[in-house]
Amino acid sequence: MGKKRDWRDRLNPRYVELADLLVNYSTEVEGGNLVLLQTDVHIPHDMHVAVIETVREAGGVMMEPILSDPRLTAAARKGCTARQLAVNAAAYETLLLGADVRIAFRAISNKVELSSVPGKDTQRHSQVLVNLIFEEALQYTRWVLTSWPTPAFAQLANMSTGAFEDLFFGAVLTDYAALGRAIKPLATLMNRTKKVKITGPDTDLSFSIEDIPTVICAGDRNIPDGEAFTAAVLGTMEGHITFNTISVNSAGQRFEGIRLEFRKGKVVKATCRAGNQHLLEQALDTDEGARQVGEFAFGLNPNVTHAIGDTLFDEKIGGTLHMALGRCIPPADNGNSSSLHWDIVLDQRKPAGGGSVYFDGKLVRKNGLFVPDALQRLNRGIQQ
Repeated sequence: MGKKRDWRDRLNPRYVELADLLVNYSTEVEGGNLVLLQTDVHIPHDMHVAVIETVREAGGVMMEPILSDPRLTAAARKGCTARQLAVNAAAYETLLLGADVRIAFRAISNKVELSSVPGKDTQRHSQVLVNLIFEEALQYTRWVLTSWPTPAFAQLANMSTGAFEDLFFGAVLTDYAALGRAIKPLATLMNRTKKVKITGPDTDLSFSIEDIPTVICAGDRNIPDGEAFTAAVLGTMEGHITFNTISVNSAGQRFEGIRLEFRKGKVVKATCRAGNQHLLEQALDTDEGARQVGEFAFGLNPNVTHAIGDTLFDEKIGGTLHMALGRCIPPADNGNSSSLHWDIVLDQRKPAGGGSVYFDGKLVRKNGLFVPDALQRLNRGIQQ
């Protein structure tokens, strides 16, 4: 009689490795933990099985998964009401607060699927549901979010599906423990820094990060991961910045060449080279905090190599930086509250136009490469 086959023998080894990362490293599932799997109809069944079996082996208990369909979401969100969203939010909050761990997948079938939802409905959804989830439920739940290499995602990257799958798994399965050790000296330096200055093509921006903690992200929240983030002291951001990557916000609206002008910490003028100017301004008018910056970060993953128009990937590119309009992220708390959290990426590597970052008047990074000796490990693998 042959040896009984393990569940791993039936699955793609990369699925098994990713499940191990999400369950045992990112969220550290332990005995008795309730685990909520939030996923998408386009994620392979075998990937779900890998997560469920890995959770079970870790001693966790799977809750009934939440399975979403972006097309149905877009259809239902049109004409949403505050009352309806409050009911949805309460139900979702109950699940999140009941779970110890949330493991979430998203799959791009159409990057701009939600763009058909009227702007007012998008704002209403953010104000009612997003605030409740981010300000309450997610603070009490260990969570991790990752994308999936769908054919549509590969097309966004201008790659074949097979080639993009190789890029995807190479990025998400980074050695995060080693990356975290390499980031630590940068976090230490950022925690000592008072003033940041960013220069580059049509960019000259200054702000303070004094006394706001720097957070190291190395495989414990967004996968792929690899960044160090803090926030600007409110009221200190002065100057202008021009972003050189495609940005698609949470409402599915696509923009290129976003340029922001700041005075006393707030965006006083916003333009874009491509995209709907009215929608850009509408996003900034979501609420009072939407015109202020809630996050400043460096992308530090050398295995994420080029911008593809997806923020979860692009913000991790080694040699980039990004800023988020709107809500800050604890523990890098600058006090800014908003329904909006919109990350926009600036690629400072030489082929993208270059640029420099200064800490307290000293050059720290030039053309995507760090200057101080203590940060040289972060330059390994950065493509120029």
